[in-house]
Amino acid sequence: MLTSLGETEDKVKGLDLGADDYLTKPFAFDEFLARIRALIRRGGGGEATMLKLADLELELLERKVKRADKEVQLTQKEFALLEYLLRNKRKVMTRTQISEHVWGIDFDTGSNVVDSYIKMLRKKIDKDFSPQLIHTIVGVGYVMREEK
Repeated sequence: MLTSLGETEDKVKGLDLGADDYLTKPFAFDEFLARIRALIRRGGGGEATMLKLADLELELLERKVKRADKEVQLTQKEFALLEYLLRNKRKVMTRTQISEHVWGIDFDTGSNVVDSYIKMLRKKIDKDFSPQLIHTIVGVGYVMREEK
């Protein structure tokens, strides 16, 4: 985490929320690079670089998506939405959770932005493929899973 918040409680909160490291501004670029090298050396046990469900693959580092070995072109927001759903596969995600995570905004109950993006995502990753992976849970939200 790189931030201007340098109080002890800010550092504790950042690390408790999942940051691997915490560096306050202003900072020395050499120190920043050394911290990056240390994180890379730590390696192992890190997050997977690929998320999968059925024949859908999302490569995080290269920002590529494939369905049945066919590359799928996604916009930045579609990619972020798909990543969020895949990280939470088999969990029902509410529109509020999706909106807050993908768009970083409080959910406006009158907005259909989440539904619109789900529709666009379905056209790209579900329309011409089987099984369907994005499912609507009426009155609640969406879930990514293989239906049996």
